[in-house]
Amino acid sequence: MAQGSSFFYSSHYTKLLVLSCIFFVYAGLFIYLKISGRLSENSVVFMLILLGCFLRCGYVLLSGLYERQHDAGAYTGMGTDFVNPGHIGYIEYIYKFHKLPDINPYELFAYYHPPLHHIISFLWLQLNIALGAAEDLAFENLQILPLLYSCLCMFVTWRILKALEVEGNGLYIGLAFMVFHPATIVMAGSVNNDMLTILFMCLIILESLKWIRAKNLAGLIRLALYIGFGMITKLNSAVLAIPLAIIFLGHFVSVLRSRKKNYILEWVKNYFIFGIIVAPIGLSWIVRNLIRFGEKPGVPVPGETSPMYTANFSLWERLGVPAFSDWNFAFPFHPISAKACNNTWVIMYHTSLFAEEYPAGLPDVLLVLCQITFVLALLLGIATVLLLILVLINKRTRREDSIFLLTGYVIMLISFAAFVIIYPYTCSSDFRYVAICLIYICIALGLGNKYFSGITAAASGGRVKAAVMHVINSGTVAFCILITVIYTFWGRW
Repeated sequence: MAQGSSFFYSSHYTKLLVLSCIFFVYAGLFIYLKISGRLSENSVVFMLILLGCFLRCGYVLLSGLYERQHDAGAYTGMGTDFVNPGHIGYIEYIYKFHKLPDINPYELFAYYHPPLHHIISFLWLQLNIALGAAEDLAFENLQILPLLYSCLCMFVTWRILKALEVEGNGLYIGLAFMVFHPATIVMAGSVNNDMLTILFMCLIILESLKWIRAKNLAGLIRLALYIGFGMITKLNSAVLAIPLAIIFLGHFVSVLRSRKKNYILEWVKNYFIFGIIVAPIGLSWIVRNLIRFGEKPGVPVPGETSPMYTANFSLWERLGVPAFSDWNFAFPFHPISAKACNNTWVIMYHTSLFAEEYPAGLPDVLLVLCQITFVLALLLGIATVLLLILVLINKRTRREDSIFLLTGYVIMLISFAAFVIIYPYTCSSDFRYVAICLIYICIALGLGNKYFSGITAAASGGRVKAAVMHVINSGTVAFCILITVIYTFWGRW
């Protein structure tokens, strides 16, 4: 509604003032409910997710269709017969011609992506036009779909933490990290297929945890649909099928050991149903391109002359432990050029906080806040990886949960490193390719608080763990506050 009203055409600072007023009303309501003792756990969760929705809506309202996009391309409208590149051009092609592109998808940039997100975007465009929106506004409203996906990710994060029986402060801290992290806020306005991919991957994690507990056919069918639809959104969704396959194999071995013929036949049938659902959906785009164009899955690359090309640097420089100078703490933004920065982990951290922005005219105060936040994010990143390992090898964590989550996290990072090697460009190291790792950090924070906070045992080890967890919690809260302040006062919002 705001996109289609005069509010959308107001000045940037008018919008910011209105949104700030709404935020203060929200803050006042939250404080009132807290003081009056009316906030149950579910109420706090609702207020957190509501605030996350508000932040994402504010970002989309303050950011245009072509701001901070990845491979967006452009549209020229129904009045032309141009075939434009990029994700917007891909959507426009379906909008103009009412069919999937019948050209080789590797000949026009971004068309190699599976089409689910682009088909849904086309249907959304059609709905906007049918409701009387002008074409320019309808295309601007393409941001509303990833906004919805990003908001749903917060809800799924809550469900994942509840599936792991996380409560209280662990639930709030874990969820707050997803609510305030800038990656999913920026992607809420990105019209490519990243945010829908992350949503499907979150759903795969949630449904896998639920299936580990229930082990039923209904859960298998939901998993097959999430994996299949994830793969025809973006093929890297299939990475999570690897840890899930390990869980399936372990379960089927236990079924075989039962030596019960009917029980074995039942699960053979169940897994067969899973296969006949996931394979046709998930592999449909690959098979289509193989049959029609003889093209195998891959990514078109800019070429060796690109300033982003990193193959000229050693594997250690690109994937090894970064030198202190590589981090560029004085100006922690991604410079794009491989000569300026080519280490994958440094680029990953830069883009996780500030996307691919390189703001030359940033005010000194905000630059200092960016420097502090970047160092804090780096320290928290190291601490939460160690925390994730500790909580997943902890005896209180269900064995299948540990195998699925730890294997999934490791395979995610290995596949990321492999992607960087196969496609040696700085853009390959962007955090958006591993943004699903935010879920693992949320899990680490949630289970860490569940296992280590509030320990009253006299043992010094217990007190040390509680103190360390308190430091991590404080750092997480400080990070959430600082990054929100930065984006609020940064002119790019």
